[in-house]
Amino acid sequence: MNNSGDKLSFSKRKDSGRIKQIGFFAFQLVKFKYQLNNLSRILKPVVPAGEFSMLDKAHLSFSSLFRHMLFSVLCFFAAWMMVVIFQNVIHAFLLYLNGIHFSYSLFTISYLPGDIYEWDEGSMLLIYSLPYFGYFLLGAFLASKTGRMLLISWKLRLLLTWISIHLMVFFMAAVLKGVFVYREFGIAFQWVIEVFYLRLLIAGLFIAFAVWYVKRVAVYLFLKSVPVRIFLSTEILRNTWLSWVAGFSFVPGILLAFFLWRPFMSFQVLATLMIFPLIIPAIIYSSAFISDIRIPKSMKLVPSYTFIVSVLAILWVALRLLSGYSFIING
Repeated sequence: MNNSGDKLSFSKRKDSGRIKQIGFFAFQLVKFKYQLNNLSRILKPVVPAGEFSMLDKAHLSFSSLFRHMLFSVLCFFAAWMMVVIFQNVIHAFLLYLNGIHFSYSLFTISYLPGDIYEWDEGSMLLIYSLPYFGYFLLGAFLASKTGRMLLISWKLRLLLTWISIHLMVFFMAAVLKGVFVYREFGIAFQWVIEVFYLRLLIAGLFIAFAVWYVKRVAVYLFLKSVPVRIFLSTEILRNTWLSWVAGFSFVPGILLAFFLWRPFMSFQVLATLMIFPLIIPAIIYSSAFISDIRIPKSMKLVPSYTFIVSVLAILWVALRLLSGYSFIING
């Protein structure tokens, strides 16, 4: 009799376990369908009821959203190039001040044989540490100023937003690279902190703080860059705008940079590719906490496909040609 009771009890527990498994998978299926539904509403948003003009509502069409995304790709790529060129100029200037000979090109700097002995500890720490913190602070300052500007178009505001983000992401990418690679910021980072796991911990803390700050300011700046107020009318439309101009645009922008810089700056592209997936979802999620944003009046027209693709192609080809030239500079 006891054996029969044990078998019955075991059978009941087994059936209960199966019910729990079925319930778990059913919940996951419902959750997945809900997420697909939200994604569909973001890709093809429903025009909300309200006092919106036909021109405003036209911005919600797939064609307009795709052009917004392409224009954001152009801004993303142009901003990244400006930041990298700017930091390369700053780096070259510091090398010149410290009497170090080097070969300068648009995106990279290489050193001449025999000049390794001109380095001292102070010069190394100055050149490979302080400027990177300065880029983050400059990005934060530009973000603050961009948010307060009134008499600029939404297109220029979007470009300035990407420039400020790239300045801060450049710092994060440098810290991440510095943990593993003895190059650029990593030279000072690994010289000061020799223990790998300690570097990894400190880099994680730096990047976590930077992601929190970038997310905090970027969501406001992106929403401030909308061409029409219809994108601010509901949470789903705010997510639509952020997904198209931030979520969908960074991957094509990174691919453009990869094909421009390969094979010389692969670490830069890889580190940036690892940073942005940390930032973009946080930006989109944070839109739920933005209640009121005032946008200045500006032209509502979206650039055409021809304009965007032409400017992007001209910019890419020009940078590709210019990056092939180098100059020897004696400090």
